[in-house]
Amino acid sequence: YNGFAVGVGYTGASLHTRGTETDPEGVKGNGKVYDSTTMEYPSIFGEVRFNVIDRLSLTIGASLIPGTAEFVKESKPDTDLIDKDSSANSGTSTITGTIKNYSKIYIQPTVRVTDVFSVYLHAGMSTMDVEGKAVLVTSTDFTKTITSDGTHFGVGVMAQAANGFFIKVEGTASEYDSVTFTTADSTTAKAELDEESVSVLLGKAF
Repeated sequence: YNGFAVGVGYTGASLHTRGTETDPEGVKGNGKVYDSTTMEYPSIFGEVRFNVIDRLSLTIGASLIPGTAEFVKESKPDTDLIDKDSSANSGTSTITGTIKNYSKIYIQPTVRVTDVFSVYLHAGMSTMDVEGKAVLVTSTDFTKTITSDGTHFGVGVMAQAANGFFIKVEGTASEYDSVTFTTADSTTAKAELDEESVSVLLGKAF
């Protein structure tokens, strides 16, 4: 198709989180968070496609993920050294991460293989809010939200019908900016995120 299209998608993803905690003196905690979470989420999209030459076309689009998604909830034993006599406070620290307000823009160079099937490359940039909620033994508790940008690269295949309906299946690898949360006593918690996903998208061209 050429012109404007809208549609909905459904994605299954594996999101990997690597987290560290650093105290006010610059000493990293003994425990690190390594978490891989399987997520599923819907999306809505709109895009414009136009021919470049012969069987080559270019799609420019934007997508949104409505609602929120929890991507990590990790608990670990922790010990906070209270004074130089080595008295200590021990317990369990819990960190929860939630994604919301996710949006992405993308381009898809597309090659039409037959009248029905096409293949394409996918490149995009995204932004989202990451909410971190922590109950910490080693510092004060906090709930904070930080914006993180991401880059996305992948490949896909599309089948389209004569009535304007089409379906896409695409695989994408994504990397996001790390997010750092600082507590009231200057302890920092840092998280690095990356993702692999497979999406199925159903659309209608006009």
